[in-house]
Amino acid sequence: SVLIDILRQPNQKMIVSAKRRGRGHGGWSKNNPYLQERWVEFKIDIRPASLVQRLLSVRAQLAVEFERDLEIVGMVDGMIIESYFSTMKREREEQQQQQPWDDKNKQDGGQAADMITPPMNDENGRAFDRISVNILSNFTEFASSGSASSSPFRKGNFDLLYNLCTQASVHRLLRDLRESKVDSFSYQWLQKFYSERVSEYFDGDQAFGRADDFIDALLRSPPSLVSMDDGRSLGLTDPLRIAERIIAKRSEVAHEWIGMMKEVKADHLVLNELVVRVMMGKAIDASEDNNEVTIEEETTWEPLGDDAGVFE
Repeated sequence: SVLIDILRQPNQKMIVSAKRRGRGHGGWSKNNPYLQERWVEFKIDIRPASLVQRLLSVRAQLAVEFERDLEIVGMVDGMIIESYFSTMKREREEQQQQQPWDDKNKQDGGQAADMITPPMNDENGRAFDRISVNILSNFTEFASSGSASSSPFRKGNFDLLYNLCTQASVHRLLRDLRESKVDSFSYQWLQKFYSERVSEYFDGDQAFGRADDFIDALLRSPPSLVSMDDGRSLGLTDPLRIAERIIAKRSEVAHEWIGMMKEVKADHLVLNELVVRVMMGKAIDASEDNNEVTIEEETTWEPLGDDAGVFE
């Protein structure tokens, strides 16, 4: 692994050279030819075993947090469809309440039109509630008040993990649909839907909650007829059923990844043993001269006032 490769690296000394004074540096005039540059050097010991030890500590904390976050993913998956149907029910009730206003509007010649607001799926125009964010916020607040504190980027890590689980579940469902002869229409529709939106929801730096936005867009898609490439076969696809299968796949992915996170602790037992052996063998050894790396500080030109350099 990468950590073992780092352990195999020899100890080094990094020599950093910083300009202490000189032309155009530290408030000195850059036009004085008699001003000699002065540099100061200091050495930094680079011990790969010590770096690996700190990396393992961070890795262990992230594994514990990911294990809990993946459990939250499984909890959320069981609530999304229920929230979706509740939102649809609320929307139908709003439409039924609006119908008498529409009838009265026709009788009044349209005077009540300004009082009517088009119905939305919910107050934010979403097909379901963003349950994952609420659960994570409550958990992190509870954890921060106890003995265990969360890492600095806990919410961002959770969102990335949530997004990766969603994308992995889409890939798995696409493979299942491709191998199935019965779901060929669903495969072609989902492949087109995903490929047209992968850069919008998954690739690169994304805003918070894009995985839920992808499921939201899928749930909002109406059933449609799909024509196969041969132009002869025609079938009907149900985006709601596809969304349910993606969510079910995501729960499977989360469960598998929880098992991987539990194996991190056992993996660290072997790595910590190697770290101790390496540190005992290299801690006293001085770095060789041929392992020195010299770094020269980049020269910075600072803006000077009109009266700068008068004394010189």
